[in-house]
Amino acid sequence: MSAGAKAKVYEMTVPGSRERFATWIAERGGIAVWPCVNLSNLTGPCFTPALTDGKPTGKPGWQYGNATETVTDLARFRFATGMKEVARFRVALRMGGNGMSMKLTDGASRRLNKRLEKAGDDARYRFDYATQEAVIEVPVW
Repeated sequence: MSAGAKAKVYEMTVPGSRERFATWIAERGGIAVWPCVNLSNLTGPCFTPALTDGKPTGKPGWQYGNATETVTDLARFRFATGMKEVARFRVALRMGGNGMSMKLTDGASRRLNKRLEKAGDDARYRFDYATQEAVIEVPVW
């Protein structure tokens, strides 16, 4: 990193990650950052303790490349205290091309993208399969 460049800050929305990361920094050599290389499902980086039994932790799965850095400063992370639901609406689904998965229809994808844009940059979505609804949430920082 060049002089004056700011280190990347990672945003964490998983409950309990602050405590777990603090333990990894104190007891396991820091936090290894693994970039996602699965072009079919880019989920963002994965985080593991840097060391397992005193040795570097192995890749968490085939979909991750080599660790790009080891973070030892908890200030490099922004932690959410929870997620707040801001919208919920029914979505239409169709069978995927292989007949084994469900996908949003084109119209449902457009509606979801509009609602995400309206909710802001930090907005995320999940599906409530029991009610066939898309749930839009924003992190509470």
